[in-house]
Amino acid sequence: MNAFTTMIGAAIMEEVGLVFGVLSVFYAAIAVYSIRKKLAASARYDKGSLIAKWVGAYLVFGLMVFSSAYMGGGVGLACVLILVIVPGALILGILITPYLSGLMVSPITNAMEGRLDDHWEKPAYGPAIAARNRGEYELALSHVAVLLEKHPGDLEGLMLKASIQAENLGDLDAAKKTFDEMLSEQERLRYNLPVVYNKLADWQLNLFDDPEGARRSLERIREAYPDSKASQLASQRLASIDSLEQAESQKSDIDETFQNFASESAMKDESGSPFEMPKIAERDADLENEHALAECLNRVEEHPDSIINREELADLYLNHAKEPTLAQYQYEHLLGMPGATEKQKVIWLNKIADIQVKSGGKQEQVKATLQCIIALNPEGAGATRAQSRIMHLAIEIRAANKKNTPLKLERRDEDLGLM
Repeated sequence: MNAFTTMIGAAIMEEVGLVFGVLSVFYAAIAVYSIRKKLAASARYDKGSLIAKWVGAYLVFGLMVFSSAYMGGGVGLACVLILVIVPGALILGILITPYLSGLMVSPITNAMEGRLDDHWEKPAYGPAIAARNRGEYELALSHVAVLLEKHPGDLEGLMLKASIQAENLGDLDAAKKTFDEMLSEQERLRYNLPVVYNKLADWQLNLFDDPEGARRSLERIREAYPDSKASQLASQRLASIDSLEQAESQKSDIDETFQNFASESAMKDESGSPFEMPKIAERDADLENEHALAECLNRVEEHPDSIINREELADLYLNHAKEPTLAQYQYEHLLGMPGATEKQKVIWLNKIADIQVKSGGKQEQVKATLQCIIALNPEGAGATRAQSRIMHLAIEIRAANKKNTPLKLERRDEDLGLM
């Protein structure tokens, strides 16, 4: 009887082992897939701990199955139930239940609230920032380095690292090497490159007194993406750098020249007849406008796509030189500039319409300009305002013509009150 029971038990154990072996293949496949998915989703997971959990769950489950099969039934099975299966079930619950419940519920929760893993993908740079604020720059860099090991190529971390190197440690070469890491990621290069070189230009201008280096950085953006919004902004910054340097270099000479001229002219105004020559304020204003026009023309020639310089030149042509046609041309040039946005075009077309109204243009001409705004985006806010302006265009033109008409004074033969 004992031999027969032993044979039956061995047969059962053999069948259980065969089934368990087949199930083990599927279990291993599920485990590998799950571990890879977790590691790809977030850097917070540790590969070793995930493998240990799956192997532990496998061993516990195997112990429960084989011990139950071996005992067969009766008191032995009851002992196995109390000593093995219940504790094993608790261990399995601790190891597997959170994952299984998340796997079953995640399609619904992800659709409603977003993936839970997304909240862990962004590294926490709080300790690094705190150390930096305390002046512990090397410690801050070490914190950033630890996080970058788990999140290689993270833009925020690399930018923080470069900022500490350049702004706090004064090491621009080290910051450039950090930026090289950002530029090595080809998938995000179109976004990273303008960010990197604009920031580098800021440091070269404000921290290291290197305007030539800043120019080279901004030129790099224009060369990489010549017809983009980033290129347009780089062009504006280049023009601003040149304008600032020109103003600084000429400031002392211009101030001294005008001071001398003003002092001499003021003395003549006090001693001479009021009919001899214009007052000093009038001469200064004319001279300043002429000088501003000449300087602005030079800047536009050097930076033809500079928005600031073109708009300033248009204002000088319109209000000082009284050349509305030349003023309008400046905005027409900007309209044809690569990278111009819809918002910018709406502004410039409205400027052209203003010039046409102020210079006595025909209603049809101004209307055609405003129709160009509507054509850009018929559903946009700019089109709505342009349509409203067209409806009131006749009133606007009459008001402008009335304002521009010189007041004619009636000539009287007698001198009133003068005897």
